[in-house]
Amino acid sequence: MSYNKDKKSFSDIELPTNPNLPSWIITPKEEKAIYERWRKKAFAHCDELIKNYIACTNSYGNPLEAMKHCKGAHEASMGCVEQFAGKEFMDKERDEFIQEKIEKKKLYKLYVQKQKEEQEKLKAEEKSS
Repeated sequence: MSYNKDKKSFSDIELPTNPNLPSWIITPKEEKAIYERWRKKAFAHCDELIKNYIACTNSYGNPLEAMKHCKGAHEASMGCVEQFAGKEFMDKERDEFIQEKIEKKKLYKLYVQKQKEEQEKLKAEEKSS
């Protein structure tokens, strides 16, 4: 149960979102990004237990022996991850994501407003010349 920490997840990639949609609408791609963020946080909390389980299983040559002897370490690591698997944790992650979308939307609106002001300024300068 090894995972690659260096793998680029959806949270590391800027997702294109239609700025005209309400912020509370979550696209399937964004839902997947929320899941990836939640998963990354859950596994980060349980990192030490997962490492112990991996070390235990790697110490046995036969996978069946490893399953038998490392059952306690496996249950501990999965129990830790299950603590963060509740609906409330996903809802919390969704709420954080929506707040980030709201902030990005505000920044986008400011950007659009500045662009309009610059265009109007250029038009005014052209007319006065």
